[in-house]
Amino acid sequence: MDIGAYHLKIILILTIGFSLASLLGYLTYKMKLSPILGYLLAGYIIGPYSPGYAADLHLAEQLAEIGVVLMMFGVGIHFRWEDLLKVKNIAIPGAVGQTFLTALFSAILIYALGWSLEAGIVIGLAIGVASTVVLIRVLNDNHLLNSAEGHIAIGWLIVEDILTVIMLILLPSLSEAFETGSFSFYDIGIAIPLALGKFFLLVFLMLTFGKRLVKKILLTITRTHSHELFTLTVLSLVFLIAVGSAFVFGTSIALGAFIAGMIIGQTEVRHQASINSLPMKDAFLVIFFLAIGMLFSPEALLSNYKIFLVVLGMVLLIKPLIALVIVLALKYPWKTALIVALSMAQIGEFSFILCEAALKLHMLTEDALDVIVGAALISISLNPLLFKYLNKIYNFFDTPKALAEKSDRLLERSNQKNKAIIVGYGPVGQKVYQTLSEIHYDITIIERNIEIAAQLVESNRRAIYGDAVHAEVLQSAHLEDANFLIITSPNIDATVDIIETAQKLTLDTMIIARVQHKSDEERLKQLGALYVCGETEIANAFRETILFINAS
Repeated sequence: MDIGAYHLKIILILTIGFSLASLLGYLTYKMKLSPILGYLLAGYIIGPYSPGYAADLHLAEQLAEIGVVLMMFGVGIHFRWEDLLKVKNIAIPGAVGQTFLTALFSAILIYALGWSLEAGIVIGLAIGVASTVVLIRVLNDNHLLNSAEGHIAIGWLIVEDILTVIMLILLPSLSEAFETGSFSFYDIGIAIPLALGKFFLLVFLMLTFGKRLVKKILLTITRTHSHELFTLTVLSLVFLIAVGSAFVFGTSIALGAFIAGMIIGQTEVRHQASINSLPMKDAFLVIFFLAIGMLFSPEALLSNYKIFLVVLGMVLLIKPLIALVIVLALKYPWKTALIVALSMAQIGEFSFILCEAALKLHMLTEDALDVIVGAALISISLNPLLFKYLNKIYNFFDTPKALAEKSDRLLERSNQKNKAIIVGYGPVGQKVYQTLSEIHYDITIIERNIEIAAQLVESNRRAIYGDAVHAEVLQSAHLEDANFLIITSPNIDATVDIIETAQKLTLDTMIIARVQHKSDEERLKQLGALYVCGETEIANAFRETILFINAS
């Protein structure tokens, strides 16, 4: 192939695709919809099934593979067993039951309409899982992300993510069984444990020997204080683990990337690793949605409209109804049941990943992928609108018992221990920590020096390595629950950036910042932050301010 023409195709995909995705993503965002919808529409516009310019689909799919790897890495790095354990009593039975029943009903209906059994199973499994990206955006827009109901919904999706990983492991075995026509319980009983055994062996090796090696490498690179080298090392480890897992253990590259994320997510540098890889992940994720949109053919929906209506009905009605019944059966309040049910009324990125894997194994046709993309477009569009009517629906079912439960939750929250976040653990930060400890505050420290952060963790103090200017680091410290955010850095520009980031996340946390010079006081006044000033008595000034506010 002519290298110049190949490069031109790449440049055209990136230029036209990103431009359209930016425009349509912004428009859908302003319409209170998920930007994913805009990306999919942009993909359709530059695809072969719409008039005008048609991008190279094969090349777009190759670039999209990188997006899948980085997305699975992102899921792995944020995966926390402790988050799942907090809501295990509802999330595990709920997600497993809802996914299984959705897949079962879908497979039966799709098979009854004349499609193959394997297509019915894959489509059923694909629509049984919801989009994490869409859910987080909708919960955040409706101020539910940090609520008890939001935590349950996120935990539910964590279980669905695990189920998707298991499905990706089992797909090759199921494909072989359908291809040979051998469906004996013996053959499947051997194939499935063998696939799962390889996966658990890989996880065991990576979480023991692999974790130590990865941690040592990242800590060594961190001490160079080079962001470029750190980012490069993180990405190289992700792709090495992903590709190595595929070659040695026969897993998918996407699954290997998930495991890489899990390993890096258990190191002290996890927050900074996530932040540094985020821009590249977002860029290639957009390419992934563009490639999916390019595959969409409206004509295929018209020729398979019965299947499409069944799938859409399962996503918007049956799946949420199943989730609603399960949550109520587990004796949770109506509001929790409604939020979880509405959260499930959409499909997104993992549905596409599962279908793409099945397409490569010849378990699905491109018509089936068109049906999934069409259902995703509509469900992503409607999901934010459904949440707008949540309160009206809930008020219909609200009872004195539910009101009493609300009152109990508010009382419980008011009795929780006071919390504070300290940014920087130098001499000033240490003095502030001592003051807050004396008045029995629950303290989280954010520190940019990896060695200091590691020492704090080893001494059983809650510390996060990262730069507090990034929203993800502040969210990891649970800023929304903190009474104080105390910034001890003498750098006024960095302080202003941290304050602006924090105020985008919450307005309830009181911010106290250090001012090195009198001339900088006005900048913090305009931001509405409290400040302490002085050249030599900063620590004492912090102490006096905190004690005064706490006493009042």
